[in-house]
Amino acid sequence: MMKFITFFLALLLQTNVVAGLKQAGQSEVPTDIQTQINSQYEKNSKKKKNIGKKYILYFYTDGGSNNSVWQSGFADEMTDEFHEKLFKKCTKQIRKYKISKTAECSLYSVNDKIVWNFSTGTGDTKLTNKIALYTKPFIKPEDKKSGRFFVDQPDTNDDYQIHFNYLLAAETKDFEWDINGKMEGILLELNDIMARETAKHPLSNGKSKKFKFDYRKDGKLDITFIRLTKKSKEITKYPNNNIVPYFWLQGLNDPKKVYFNFADIKGSAGQGEAGPGVGSAFIGGKSSEKERLLKLTIHELYHTQGQGFECVPGIRNGHYIDKNKPTHLGWGLKAGPAYLHEEKGCPKTADSVYLTPTSKNSYDPYKVMCLKEYGNFNHPEILKTIKMMNKKIAEGAPPHKIPSIGAGCKWTQASRDNSGFLTKSGAVSDYERVK
Repeated sequence: MMKFITFFLALLLQTNVVAGLKQAGQSEVPTDIQTQINSQYEKNSKKKKNIGKKYILYFYTDGGSNNSVWQSGFADEMTDEFHEKLFKKCTKQIRKYKISKTAECSLYSVNDKIVWNFSTGTGDTKLTNKIALYTKPFIKPEDKKSGRFFVDQPDTNDDYQIHFNYLLAAETKDFEWDINGKMEGILLELNDIMARETAKHPLSNGKSKKFKFDYRKDGKLDITFIRLTKKSKEITKYPNNNIVPYFWLQGLNDPKKVYFNFADIKGSAGQGEAGPGVGSAFIGGKSSEKERLLKLTIHELYHTQGQGFECVPGIRNGHYIDKNKPTHLGWGLKAGPAYLHEEKGCPKTADSVYLTPTSKNSYDPYKVMCLKEYGNFNHPEILKTIKMMNKKIAEGAPPHKIPSIGAGCKWTQASRDNSGFLTKSGAVSDYERVK
């Protein structure tokens, strides 16, 4: 099988990101996009009508998988007219999809040689400044209060942990949930409920389990204060689409941690959204009702474990068919089928590495959902979904059309095949997205 050879043409390369006809580009390119381009070339170059012909591809990306466009073609001769035709078609796509009003495509490959420079360095001063800005905590003078922490504190062990954040939009009033004991009290009560209700599950044999929370060395729950640089009106309908890339830039992306937010963003109160890596329960200032928040938080914490898996009894499309089912992952505080069940080859939340005591046959939701390492999870429903997922990816289906065996990984949610991790430039693009 012909493979692309990374090759730099000295006459074509330029070190800045200014694009142009017959000029090779330079920037990070998401791995899923590289794979898709390579696969298309492998497939099309073997077609009878293309054998022996010349090939070129023009490309543009702002770093985000969904903000990448390209145009390729085969021709008998490598003429200036051929270059210009593909360059113009590619650049036209940038305008069509409203990615940029001024950007142009650059040369990505010539025949089987990649001429693009994948260097993480960039000559784009504006992008470099944004990366520098977003990698530092955004702290207003009035946010500096006694007992508050703006970074994740040193861990007391190297086990898997759920780390909590009190997260605000740029203009949101600070009700001090991280330092007045309110957030810690709710979360500790939640874990006590978890221990009590898991012991009552008919398949638990009376054994209880809790979530592994992240604690400071002084024994207090480790809660980080995070303020976004964006106002509520600048945040997407699904705030995690902005929160996740911001965390990536902040370095809050330890694969052995789940980052869970009590987030106060206007217009989102009472909602929740989560998957392996990151989760959020959206609060409403000081008016959030505790009973509802307990149910919402435990529901979303289950999603951070990859639940609901399609093979769990009673679950379809990531949730119980009966959405009001009074159990975890439904709308209640009792441990149900998503915690323990008798389906072989199907994940049980009780076996997650984020629960203690740790099961002998534990699973890591990051490995399962982010790295696609399914291990012994071979339930017929899982195998059927994986087959359909691979088919849709091969067809080039958009991300929202690609099925998943459970709650999708938040670190790869922006990629076209739900498997490519963020780049710094892509994270900037996704964080700044407003719709």
